[in-house]
Amino acid sequence: MPELVTTIVILGILIIIGVIVLLGILERRKVDAAANQLKADMRLAHASATNQLTDWRIVLVPNRGEEDKPDYYLVRLVTPYSEEYPAKPQAARIIPRTFPANVKVMVQTKNMSSTGTTVPIQDNTGQTYYLSPDAAITEATRTLEFNSDGAMTGYGGSPSGTVRVTIDGDPQGRVRYLGATSRIRILP
Repeated sequence: MPELVTTIVILGILIIIGVIVLLGILERRKVDAAANQLKADMRLAHASATNQLTDWRIVLVPNRGEEDKPDYYLVRLVTPYSEEYPAKPQAARIIPRTFPANVKVMVQTKNMSSTGTTVPIQDNTGQTYYLSPDAAITEATRTLEFNSDGAMTGYGGSPSGTVRVTIDGDPQGRVRYLGATSRIRILP
């Protein structure tokens, strides 16, 4: 009888460990799928901008994580945006996109070296480039623009950066974009 109880306890512990490992693998797969989806949409926006000769934007809404609201938007502008014409850009087409299974975009932050504090990187709603894809958006957004000449710009920070997607902070999927070359890749 003691041997049987010991065997059952050991099997129970192994099953619990197996379930925990399986849940971690499933969560990692969901985050990887979301990172691949974002990378594909960024490449789609880049290709569409150069093929259609108009600007496309991806407007990320960090920490949205609600099932009934999009996590980001693909936005086609009516005309290419230019600093020479500082009127607010107009959207010709807005495509809401949602990540699978509660995956969300993380708030991007930068370290202010002189003060030692971190501040969120976000679009400034008072700027002329700002385009809210949805009138109901009150949260901070992050905009990536793909120009008709093949260039890429990230507003609210440097022209290059990383977009992070996650379910609860760990694991994370990181999509890196380089504005100078319009290169998009997933970081390990």
